[in-house]
Amino acid sequence: MSLAELKEESAALQPEEQRELAAFLAVIRMKQSGEWDEATTGSDLPEREGWVSLDEAKRQLRTQP
Repeated sequence: MSLAELKEESAALQPEEQRELAAFLAVIRMKQSGEWDEATTGSDLPEREGWVSLDEAKRQLRTQP
């Protein structure tokens, strides 16, 4: 599949599918540049107290007025 075909198919996706594709591509770029390791490892990560899962965050966003 050519890049032009990928772009055309991507433009036809539903918004949620486009967001998922954009996130996937962002992770690929981060892994290629080394930013992924910096973002996911290391002792300088903040404490995770009070963090919620992605599913819980989505649920909270859906229920906000």
